[in-house]
Amino acid sequence: MTFNRFLIWTASCALLLFAPRPSAAQSKAAKEATDQEVLKRNEECNAAELRGDIKAMDDCETDDFTHTHANGEVEYKKGYLEGVGSGAHKFLALDLSDLHVRSYGDSAIVEGHLHLRADNSGKIADVQNILITVWVKQQGKWREASWIAIGAPKANPAVSENR
Repeated sequence: MTFNRFLIWTASCALLLFAPRPSAAQSKAAKEATDQEVLKRNEECNAAELRGDIKAMDDCETDDFTHTHANGEVEYKKGYLEGVGSGAHKFLALDLSDLHVRSYGDSAIVEGHLHLRADNSGKIADVQNILITVWVKQQGKWREASWIAIGAPKANPAVSENR
């Protein structure tokens, strides 16, 4: 190793060792900002779904997006967008509450409660679900990779003694 390379290596190591690192408060603030960004995008995408705006929905979803209904039916992006575009799935209300975000860099999970009213080919559904969505950041934009709904319990079950 030449002397110049040794100096560059030494300087690089020193920078890595002594460079300021973000404080816990800065990291927490960055995470909170990310969580808010994901929630805002989630709201925009749900509004597009309510409007039946296929172009906006397409931009909201990853190419390999999956939509898992509470009845277990799984639709992939193309079929799901076709259903919304044709009017087979028309959302009348999509009310979210109790939302919680867990972000991990370029991915995030949003969980919460969903009250959904929809007209599915003339059949009105009015359901209460637990919702889990998975978000990933692609080309600088948050996109939904998976939407999973499960039926919410009718009443809060008693806490098990074995928990």
